[in-house]
This record gives sequence, C-alpha cells and structure tokens, in this order.
Amino acid sequence: MEEIKEENKRKSFKEIWNKKITKEDIKNFFFSKGLLIYLIINISYIFAGSYLRTINELFFSDYSRGYIFLMFINVIVIIIHLIKNKYEKNGAHICVLFIFVFALIATMFARIQRVALLGFQDRYEGLFSIAYYLTLMILSSFLDKKHKKIIVNCIIFTGVIQAVYALLQTYKLPWISNSHPGAAQGFITNPNFFGTFMVLCSCFSIGLFIDEEKISRKIIYIFTSVILMIGLLISNTASAGVALVFVLIYILVYCIKKKKIAKLIATIAIISISTIITLNLGKTNMLKDLTQTAKEATEVAKGNADDKFGSSRMFIWKNTLPIIPKYLLHGAGIDNFYFAFGEEPLQTDDGKTIFDKAHNEYLQTLVTQGIFSLISYLALYALILKKGIKYSFKENEIYLILPIIGYLTQAFFNISVIEVAPIFYISIGLCSSIALKKE
Repeated sequence: MEEIKEENKRKSFKEIWNKKITKEDIKNFFFSKGLLIYLIINISYIFAGSYLRTINELFFSDYSRGYIFLMFINVIVIIIHLIKNKYEKNGAHICVLFIFVFALIATMFARIQRVALLGFQDRYEGLFSIAYYLTLMILSSFLDKKHKKIIVNCIIFTGVIQAVYALLQTYKLPWISNSHPGAAQGFITNPNFFGTFMVLCSCFSIGLFIDEEKISRKIIYIFTSVILMIGLLISNTASAGVALVFVLIYILVYCIKKKKIAKLIATIAIISISTIITLNLGKTNMLKDLTQTAKEATEVAKGNADDKFGSSRMFIWKNTLPIIPKYLLHGAGIDNFYFAFGEEPLQTDDGKTIFDKAHNEYLQTLVTQGIFSLISYLALYALILKKGIKYSFKENEIYLILPIIGYLTQAFFNISVIEVAPIFYISIGLCSSIALKKE
C-alpha cells in the first residue's frame, strides 16, 4: 500500500514538473495565491522596517509613512477582491465601518489635527495608521483556512527571529543594537511592546501545537513555543505575564472539556521548561513582577490605590479620569492624549514626567476617540471572542482565539504601537471569518 502511494506521488511530481505553464495558469495562481503573497509582503515590511528602525537605518516617521502607502494599496486590493469574489457577510466588517467613521469624527474635532492624522511624535499612530490596521484586518478575513495557517507560521517565524535577537540583547553584545541596555526588546522600541508581540506569537505557536496531530509538526511547534516563551519571559513585562495566565486558564478549560489532557500536560511542560531555562540564564524577573502585581491588585481591591502601582500606571489612570467628560462624545483626537492630559509635565515621585499615552488601550480610546468609538471596538472584540470561543470548542481549533485573548488582556495595562498592532489586527481578521462562519 505504501509503495503504491509513493509511486502515485512520483507520477504526480513528474506531471507537475513536465507540465507547460500557460498564461491561464499564471492568472489562476495570481488570483488564488495573490492575497496570501500580498499579506506576506505586508508582514515582511512590518518585520524588516522594524529591524531597520532598530539599527537606525530607517527613521520612525518614514517607517510609519510606509504604512500610509500600504494602506492605499490595501484599499485597492480589497476592491479587486470584492470585484472578483462573492462577498461573504461578516459582522466584524460592520464594526470596522463604525470604528473608521468615529475615528474620522475624532480627527475632525481633534485638538491638533495633524497629530490626529499622522500620530504623536515617536508614536505615529494617527488616523492613517488605524486605517492601515483595519484594511489589514479585512484582507486577512478573506483568506481560506489553508492560507491562514501559512500567515500564522510567517508571524511565528518573525517572532522566533526576534526572540533570539532579544536574548542576545540581554548579553549586551556590541554588534547587537539595543536602546534599553540589559533589557530585551527585539526589533521593537520598548521591552513592554516586545512582550506584547511575544504574547501574540507564543499564543499562535502553542495553539498550533495543541491543534496539530502530526508528530513532526508537533516537534516544530514545541521548539518554536519554547523559544517564544523565553522571549516573553526576558521581556520582563508584567502585562505579558498576566496575559499568559489568562491564556493558560482558557487552555485548561478547553483541554479538560475536549479531553486533551496529554496536550494540557505538554503545554504546561513547555512553559515550565522555558521558565527553568530562562531562570537559569538569569535573564528574567517575570515571576517577581507577577507576585508584585498580584499584591498591588489585592491592595486596589481593598481600596488602597497607590500612585506607584503598576509602574505608576495608577497615577496616569487617576489623572485621566477627570478629563473624560470633556472629550466623551468625540474624543480629543487620535493620538492626542498628550494634549488632553496636559502639556505641562506632571510631578511624580521620579521627577517631572510627560504622558502621551494612557497605558490602557481602552482608556486611551475613550479619551482620544470618544465613547462611541470605544463601544465600536468593544463590539468588535466581543463579536470575535464569542464566536471564536464557540468555534474553537466545536471545531477543535484553538490557535486563532488564543492570541486575541492574550492581547486583549495585556491591553488593559499597555499601549498600542505601530510595530505590534498590525499583527493583532491580522489576528482578528484571521479569526473573524472562521469564527463568524455560519453553523
């Protein structure tokens, strides 16, 4: 039987090899694989551009302008796809429409409209960047099941490279660029944001390991998961650790419900081995930070909200709440938090500091884009989570929903940045069309 299969494979290969490629073949390939290739080009730009910015070969402002260029191409590609293919109704697209409309309104009423369009200095997350994220999400939602996994594997690949680079950064090697000596940040501007990226990548990798049945692929995902988990741990980002806890809770419930106990034990082993390796290298304070976070959360629950909690996030949040009513309806303008919060530096225990982000994505959206925009975002997330979770249990596929859970958890303590946010929106797009599939 095996010999017959091998013979058929050889015949099939010879037929493909000897076949003459016609214009029709090229045309069919373009329309069947074109979207996949184009999204890989986008991921390549996000990855390569981030690296070039890290080694100071590309200005951050020029990196963000690349997004504007790609955004316009994305719109054209979306139109071409809709012309060539029958549109399948997707509730997530309706949420995207509302998000963009309210983003436009926030831009119209912005404190500084130029900032609302292009973004604040060294952030560059204005209207054009948000439009880029949304078009990426829509394009990703058009992919079929097979192509989704290819895109996910591309994301994992970029994550593995960054995790290895980040580990080398912690050794302060002279030929490894690092703007935060002693900390791991990969190709991203800050260890906190690198931690977010590692959350997305490690969730994809662990999810595929749980879903995969072939031994060879399982081994590959074990290997990538360990590397990515080490990357997450050396980021020393407490929010990434909290996200991992929530992801593990979901995996626990899922594996028990689906009777995948062996996969659950293997997943715990992967995380444990990664932790032991990283602790032995002496490159992480994650466990200490998580313990401190738990203590602070307990104090907050008791009503003791010290300004120092959450690396002074409590200070930012407490001073942000009073300005919400002023910008409740239309927001202060995309990426205009600095102007809404107060342009004068505020006195903290560490000295005078300026704040250009709320360090909570939901609070950031509320202040800069208004209540209706926040509702639109939350509706999108709720829609994806509800259908995605239901789909994961029904179809035994968990890899698409884990990154969404992880990112949305850490977003409560972190900020959106242009090196990471596009990957999150690709993740939403990949999840949306499967998760919203009619039963």
